Amino acid sequence: SNLRLGRVPAGEIMRREAWEWVCAFTPGREPAWSHDLDESIPILSLHRWLGIPEMAYLAGIGRYLLLTWRLHKDFSPDEGTDLLVLESPEPWGPFALVHFEEYWEGKAFNPYCPRVPLKWMEADGTRGWLQFSGSWGPAGQQAGYYRSNVRPFRLVMA
Repeated sequence: SNLRLGRVPAGEIMRREAWEWVCAFTPGREPAWSHDLDESIPILSLHRWLGIPEMAYLAGIGRYLLLTWRLHKDFSPDEGTDLLVLESPEPWGPFALVHFEEYWEGKAFNPYCPRVPLKWMEADGTRGWLQFSGSWGPAGQQAGYYRSNVRPFRLVMA
């Protein structure tokens, strides 16, 4: 339910002490960073919504997309999932709703882990492919199409 944001130089990913975490915001909403994870604060809090989030920067439009999903009914993999897409000018927010899809792909499908592979985006940043995993069937039975899935999408700029 709480998303924290960290950063690290590419060559230092395996060094815990190299990581920095958002720990505060200035009045102008610029982040302050700390090497101490215990000092970190959530950049976004959404009860029941932040399971395995994915963020991608769309250079063509200069925005970050944050994708996440949830089981439609808590603890029930047999009743579908919901998709949530947010956007922001910065990776630390503020975030605005782009798309909500109740029963994403239908009640019986149960997709999860939405992603926007950047290699599958058009240069203008408004069209691409959503990749996601799914599906399992009722009571854990495979539904016959458990696999990686894709669907096209287009962002409409307001």
